[in-house]
Amino acid sequence: MEEVMQSNSFFIVPLTLAYLCICGLWFLFNKLGCSWDIESIESSKKPWLDFGVGLLACISVIGIGQIFSAGFLIPSTESTILNQVFIWPSNNVLIFSPILLTLFIRKQGLSTIFISFNQLGIKLLFGLIASILGVTIFVGIRGEWSRILEIGSSAIQLKTLSNFPAIFFENVALAFLFIRLKWAVGIQWAIGIPSVLFALAHVPGSLAEGDPVSHIITFFILTGSLTTFILYTAYRSRDILWLGVVHYLMDVAIKAF
Repeated sequence: MEEVMQSNSFFIVPLTLAYLCICGLWFLFNKLGCSWDIESIESSKKPWLDFGVGLLACISVIGIGQIFSAGFLIPSTESTILNQVFIWPSNNVLIFSPILLTLFIRKQGLSTIFISFNQLGIKLLFGLIASILGVTIFVGIRGEWSRILEIGSSAIQLKTLSNFPAIFFENVALAFLFIRLKWAVGIQWAIGIPSVLFALAHVPGSLAEGDPVSHIITFFILTGSLTTFILYTAYRSRDILWLGVVHYLMDVAIKAF
């Protein structure tokens, strides 16, 4: 059990510090007046309706994801390149299509999912710089400096890049539901509820592994605080394009795929 706890700490602590520094860098960037223009978010005349429809759309995403797992969307072919370039990205579009359909039906703009292509170059460049910082902190704390070149090389390979649409759409889904929750209950609850739920999701696993209460509480605080800070940063920056770059490269670093 002690080895498991050390292994978990060896992962979550460096990851938490990496993301805290990434988010902190944006606030510093913004404080210095170097950030992109922060755009306003559309409001909703029927917030609870939009939240209900949004929740239904996200449930539909999960359902289509299960259909994909059962092999009932676009099937893979013998061509690895075709799978990576077309089939896997296309399946992701299908999986997350309820969100895109909801935006169209409710006549809601991309600002309601934190997307704007204004000053795109600045956003992507900042995302790359923040990612390099985060990856460096993550591997540095873990004493894995030798992995930096490996991570960079892996990130530009087609096999790895083919996972970017899935990662990006995950960000879209989170932003989509976050904004609709904000419309319904306000910004504090929109940040607080997902943060607490995300932290609570790790408790059953810790209990099953027999972790001590102090360990569970520490991890609860770490994961909850990290989620809070990331959501607040996304809300303040009004953009998930730079966060998409960060999410992708950090996932490469932690070997998420």
